[in-house]
Amino acid sequence: MNEMIYEYDGNMGKILKVYPDRCVISSIGGVKGAMFGSLLTGDKEFYFKDITSVQFKNLGMTTGYLQFEYPGSHSGNNFVSENSFIFSATVGTAKYKKLKEEIPGIYEDIRKRVNEAKTTKADTRGGTSAADELKKFKDLLDSGVITQEEFDAKKKQLLGL
Repeated sequence: MNEMIYEYDGNMGKILKVYPDRCVISSIGGVKGAMFGSLLTGDKEFYFKDITSVQFKNLGMTTGYLQFEYPGSHSGNNFVSENSFIFSATVGTAKYKKLKEEIPGIYEDIRKRVNEAKTTKADTRGGTSAADELKKFKDLLDSGVITQEEFDAKKKQLLGL
């Protein structure tokens, strides 16, 4: 799952990269990064399955951000946090219009991916396997609670037949 879905330069020393299973915030560092509180160059990965919340503020007259929270993280200042993708552009420019219009969709896409990762995680960890379910229904059949037809129908459903 290494194929990047999309990438956005926030114009503030950070780049957001989105992959099927994670987001990466790349800090540019150098002079441009230092102007915006990002002295270090590097990447920070956030796997969708680990994200507990996503905070979002769109562009207005000031800078916007997407901030990722996960167990053990803390919010702090959204504009200098290593967990934040900050973005801005001069009002009235094409870059400003693009960021203002497209980042809300990115926020919704990331939230959807986080929710999907949580659902998949809950199903595989907290749920029961098809074999466990089948055993449960076999016990119900053997005890006379369900009929052979009900068992066969459930067996086909569980096994995807």
